[in-house]
Amino acid sequence: MAKNKKSRGKRFRLLIYERMWKRWALPSVLIIPASIALWWVAPHLGVSHSLHRALAFVPACIASFILFFTFMARRLAWVQCRRTHLRVQAPIFSVAISYGRIKEALPTVFHEIFDPRQEKAARRNWLGLYWNKTTILVRLTDYPVNKMWLRLWLSPYLLSPDTPGLVLLVEDWMALSRQIDDYRSAWEARYTKRRQETPPRRLG
Repeated sequence: MAKNKKSRGKRFRLLIYERMWKRWALPSVLIIPASIALWWVAPHLGVSHSLHRALAFVPACIASFILFFTFMARRLAWVQCRRTHLRVQAPIFSVAISYGRIKEALPTVFHEIFDPRQEKAARRNWLGLYWNKTTILVRLTDYPVNKMWLRLWLSPYLLSPDTPGLVLLVEDWMALSRQIDDYRSAWEARYTKRRQETPPRRLG
């Protein structure tokens, strides 16, 4: 048990997914009763066919799915240091970043990575709480998989816009920064030791 705890760091929730819940919760909650009301009054509007009336529930089903997904997303999205890699967990996708790919991890203000002036008004307001927050920018030599594939499954605000890297917006950025440094240093020490202990290959 002690070994398992040592091989894994603390899980830090990714705040960008917390914000998704706050953005979509109220609209979704309002759509559900509105759809039920539409189904109820449909006969009075001349819609008597049962199939046509049932279509009123489509927005409610979609809203319920969004509500459930965003609620679960804030609990299922986190970053954690492992013994050999940094694990980034999104709601339905995860990526493991080997410490060998990490160039550096440095604190950076969120608006210095993503320029608010280049965002649409809705997104600029949605991210209003985060523009001045400190985040951890993890610079990478390269992504473990194609960036387009990552953009398909991860929030765009998890990926550095200019160079390969991860933008980790968490509540306790100082603790995450320390853990990344500690786990990365431990990995480098083990890697160096293994190379020193491996006998050189003989030629011929």
